[in-house]
Amino acid sequence: MTSGVSVVIVRTGTANLASVEAGLRRAGADCALADDVAQVVEAERVVLPGVGTMRAAMSRLAEKGLVKALANRVREGRPTLAICLGLQLLFESSEENPGTAGLSVLP
Repeated sequence: MTSGVSVVIVRTGTANLASVEAGLRRAGADCALADDVAQVVEAERVVLPGVGTMRAAMSRLAEKGLVKALANRVREGRPTLAICLGLQLLFESSEENPGTAGLSVLP
């Protein structure tokens, strides 16, 4: 991970990353975009954004091997901000996408 990065923004494949990154930078955060397990595990803080469907986001997270890393991070109480769809991803499932499993951190 890049030295000095204080916030890693997870590439869910379903988010407006430019807006999230711009807002965090305006607030003084040093940000990096990531879709790598090591970056998510090692990050001081993680932002999990998302716009769209749980199915698309979970598919992308699974493809990148990030499901377990993100779930463990949240369960451990490590600083993780979930925005919009990112918050929905923390649940076991979604009424909008029946049959799609989320990160299962929340019932």
